[in-house]
Amino acid sequence: MPNYRKDSWTDADVRCPFYISEDKAACSISCEGFEKGVKTLSRFRSRPHKDRHMGAFCVGEYEQCPVYRCTYASRYAD
Repeated sequence: MPNYRKDSWTDADVRCPFYISEDKAACSISCEGFEKGVKTLSRFRSRPHKDRHMGAFCVGEYEQCPVYRCTYASRYAD
C-alpha cells in the first residue's frame, strides 16, 4: 500500500469521501460515521502517527482504511 509522506496535510490533499476534518492540536481525525448523524473520531498518540495514517489512508488508499470500510459497509453497500 502506498504511504505518502509529507510534513503537514491539508484538506485539499485528502481523497477519502468520508473525511471531515483534522485537529492538529488534539492529534485527531473526524470522519463520517456508520449511520446518519454520527461522526467517528480517531485519536492518535502523536502527530507523526496521525500523519502516517493520513498518508496511508486519507490521501492514499482510503478504500483500505478501517473507518472507510465500516462506514461504507454500514451505509452504502448494497
